Amino acid sequence: MGATKNMVRGTIYTSVYVVTTIILPFLLFNWVRNLQIPLVGEITLTQENYENIIFWIVAFGLIISGCAFFSYSSPKQSIRRTVFALIQVIVNCLYLWSYKFSGATEILFNFNISGYPGFLSLNLQTMVLVYMGVYFLTIVLKIYDLVDFSINRKKIRENRMKA
Repeated sequence: MGATKNMVRGTIYTSVYVVTTIILPFLLFNWVRNLQIPLVGEITLTQENYENIIFWIVAFGLIISGCAFFSYSSPKQSIRRTVFALIQVIVNCLYLWSYKFSGATEILFNFNISGYPGFLSLNLQTMVLVYMGVYFLTIVLKIYDLVDFSINRKKIRENRMKA
């Protein structure tokens, strides 16, 4: 029963990661690409930028979702779970980094109010760097877990047999 429960849990988490890393960003960028505000202006997102953003979102989203399956379908306090969780965090960093370099963090809004043209630029790169700092701390925590589970492997197995 434990293996089936782990597989179901892994499938559920994989589905959550597919929705949050692929489907929602895809729908958001598709909506932004077609967004036009009447009498004011439009948000500029070229076809080349759009294709580049979508490529990286799908590529890293699939890798993250695959790692999520293997991480969450593994037993708790196992080295396998920790290794896949570490890989998943590193790929999450690359996923965020792809937002920065694909042009998704720079939003340019052209507007024309009463015949006066202008533009507004929104740069979200600093926010990505803050998230990268949090992920760095998560990587340190996962490495600590890996070392801890490797050192205490025998004790963890004994406790698992007792339960």
